[in-house]
Amino acid sequence: MKRLLGLLVAVVAVLLLVPAQAGASTLTDCLAKQEVCVASDGRPLIPQGQQDKLERQIGGDPIYLVVAPSGSSGYNSSMNEIISALSGHERFTVGFLDTRLRHFGAHNSGMLPAHGAADIATRVVQQHKADQDISAALTAFVTDVKQHAAPGSGGAAADPASETLRNVAIALGIIVVIASLGFFVIWRPIRKRRQRELSDAKVAAQDDLLALSERLTDGHADVSISIQDNRDAAEEQRAGLAAYERGTVALDAATRVKHMGAVSRAIAEGQYHLACADACAADQPRPERRPSCFFDPRHGMSVRDVYWTPASGGAGRTVPACPACGHKVDRGVEPEIRNVEVNGAPVSYVNAGFAPAYWGGFGFGPGLFTGFLLGQAFAPHAFFATGGEYGGDHGGGDFGGGDFGGGDFGGGDFGG
Repeated sequence: MKRLLGLLVAVVAVLLLVPAQAGASTLTDCLAKQEVCVASDGRPLIPQGQQDKLERQIGGDPIYLVVAPSGSSGYNSSMNEIISALSGHERFTVGFLDTRLRHFGAHNSGMLPAHGAADIATRVVQQHKADQDISAALTAFVTDVKQHAAPGSGGAAADPASETLRNVAIALGIIVVIASLGFFVIWRPIRKRRQRELSDAKVAAQDDLLALSERLTDGHADVSISIQDNRDAAEEQRAGLAAYERGTVALDAATRVKHMGAVSRAIAEGQYHLACADACAADQPRPERRPSCFFDPRHGMSVRDVYWTPASGGAGRTVPACPACGHKVDRGVEPEIRNVEVNGAPVSYVNAGFAPAYWGGFGFGPGLFTGFLLGQAFAPHAFFATGGEYGGDHGGGDFGGGDFGGGDFGGGDFGG
């Protein structure tokens, strides 16, 4: 009886493992094989039976549905990645249901008039606002797209002359929309986001400069007293102060986030000269140049590398650490990671949008930040990019839960 029970448990484990492995395929691979791609956490909303019905309803037309959570950079960036995965198709329509934000929007290329898919997405969301029937909304979306699709979108080659006229009409429509709305409407959200990131980066840099200044001008420290009688140490301290001043000038001159790297490089140089001053004051050789402490760059230049695994989960990695943080890791104590203000809320600095541009100046390689950003949909392989906002208008709306208003996507709230 025990052997039989053990065999049943093994069979169940294998059956559970197979879907998990299948769900790890990337978005591109999924869309290359089928028209409906549902992530594991989307199964409660769109079970397998409903997914099969949608596949049969689409019937080979270039209509695609993606049901998955958006990445950490938001709905727009995730939709941008989905459209990129389908860019090899001559014409297509895609609807994206974000299970994290419960938002549904759509985009089409060559199948419908401009914003046609977005309008359909908005309409089906409004129709099912009361009954919260997401499956019915997706079914209605596919039906409306098939009814309004341009002739030849089902796979047969379109007439070259009509295709040229359609492309000209689309181009003229785009020009009219741009002329009517203007670049101000298109670029305002992007400009505001960049301004917020620059402002947040400058606040963090001011804290880093203040920490360096306090260490350089602490006249009550024993090492500062020793520096006064040591010419080499005094020269290193003056070099550190000069680096601090270059950092303040670079901070005032920065107009974009990418300019902030000059500030962090100056701070890192000041930290190195300060470490050299400490060594000279103690009659020790100057240390080799190293990155700043990973856990908090304000701690100064690191002294060694330690292997550390985040307590909140994630892959272990080798990171540079100052003496205090390295000692904590050796004792199994979790060092406190630096927090910064992002949109008025404290977050870990590795998750700040300006992280690679600014913190890279402290000697941190790009791979050091990998694995901290959350929001991957088809785990373990992420397919959503973390780039800028997608500028299109995909319509749609929210199926409830949260205050996500759709931004440029329109739509409404499903009983949120």
